[in-house]
Amino acid sequence: MFESLIKWCRDFFSTQDTANATSTPSNQPPQPNNARANYHTLGEFNLGLGAIGPENRTDVDQSVVNAMYQTIASGKFNIPVGDSVPSICVDGRCNKDGKREVSPSAAGGTLSIVYGADLGGASTSSDTNEITLATRISNTLKEKGHAIGVHGDDHSNCGCGACAKVKNIYQHIAEKINDIVSLTSQYGITLSQSEKDRIVQQAQNRLNQSNFFAEDRSSVLKNSQECGSVYEELVGAHNELGIALNTKPGTTVDRSAIRAQYGPQYDMFVVDAWTFANAAKAINSNEDAMATELIAKAITLQNVATASVLGHGSLRIIPIS
Repeated sequence: MFESLIKWCRDFFSTQDTANATSTPSNQPPQPNNARANYHTLGEFNLGLGAIGPENRTDVDQSVVNAMYQTIASGKFNIPVGDSVPSICVDGRCNKDGKREVSPSAAGGTLSIVYGADLGGASTSSDTNEITLATRISNTLKEKGHAIGVHGDDHSNCGCGACAKVKNIYQHIAEKINDIVSLTSQYGITLSQSEKDRIVQQAQNRLNQSNFFAEDRSSVLKNSQECGSVYEELVGAHNELGIALNTKPGTTVDRSAIRAQYGPQYDMFVVDAWTFANAAKAINSNEDAMATELIAKAITLQNVATASVLGHGSLRIIPIS
């Protein structure tokens, strides 16, 4: 499944490289404004309810943004990581020292795996609430040698949008799954009607289940830390201008390096999509291939839905192959 996403990206950029070689003189760089049309926005799929995105910004130069997209797509900012499952959040912000943990990213860090497991059918009868589910999944990942992690920030009770807005995200999946899958299908991730129905039903079940989601959202982050999660405190406002969709195995995107080249107001969400199948395998106890695939797809949907709830329709998706 995710091999198809990686293949799509390689084929896409191979085509673009050929076109650029034909139409652009060798002594000139590709023109950013031409490349801009190659990158889908959330709004093209009727997604993007939030405020984070380039159209809401007056402090950035759009030509610089376009150039940044191209450089990110080239893989220049990719750096190696030591784990194969996500443990830090997609959040583009950094800590007070301008750094992030060098680990793969997904929406909410380890919580992306927790919610993907739940939506994808990997929850059990003992997972009576969000905390017990998160504890079990965290312990499973640790037992298999994987790092776990969450984050907050310097100015709110629960500084992780994937955690703070989890009920909105589940609701968004239930209401907008066809639009979400329309987006993922552009990158090789398709769902059958029965798969969509199962995920929507689980989302609705959780929303209707009294006290499943913790009322105090900071308690979820605290529980994760008690389970052994690395905790990052990020600082400042959200300045993300796009979504870096990374399909290069063994790597993530260096947010600090992007800031160093373009400035602190130029941030990107980072989604290390190559890790999703690995995460699904790590938590699927029955090792059934179809069950693992559905969990990986559910993790994907949770990441898209999080981006849509927090992000503006102008957010562009920048594949890195």
